[in-house]
Amino acid sequence: MRAIQITRLGGPETLIETEVPDPVPGPDEILVDVEAAGVNYADAERVAGTYLPPDLPFIPGSEVVGRTSDGRRVMGLARQAYASKALIKLHDVVDLPEEAVAGEALALLVQGLTAWHLLGTAARVRKGER
Repeated sequence: MRAIQITRLGGPETLIETEVPDPVPGPDEILVDVEAAGVNYADAERVAGTYLPPDLPFIPGSEVVGRTSDGRRVMGLARQAYASKALIKLHDVVDLPEEAVAGEALALLVQGLTAWHLLGTAARVRKGER
C-alpha cells in the first residue's frame, strides 16, 4: 500500500511516499481504506521529534475517514493514518453518513474532543452556561 513514512526526524521534507505492506488487523481492530486523514499539530511535532518521538521508520497520522471491507463509511482514531489503509480499534469506530464532509468530520475527532474536554474539565462549563 502507499504510505507517507519518515525515516529521519525533521520538517515536511522528511515525509516520503513509499510502498509498505498492508497492516494486519488484530482481534480488536478493523482495517479501512482511507478516504481522508487528519493533519494535526501533534503529527508535525512527532515528525520533528519534539512530541512523543517515534521509533523510525514511522507512518504518522492519528485520525481517519475510510471504508470497511463491507462498504461501511466510518471514522475513528487510528494508527498510521497517512496511508491508503489504516487500522482503527473497534471501540473507536464511528459510522459516518455518506453526506458528511470528511474534513469536517475529522475536525471533530481531535480538535472537537479536545475542546469538549477542556470545556467540561478545565472551564467546568455546566448545562445552561455559555
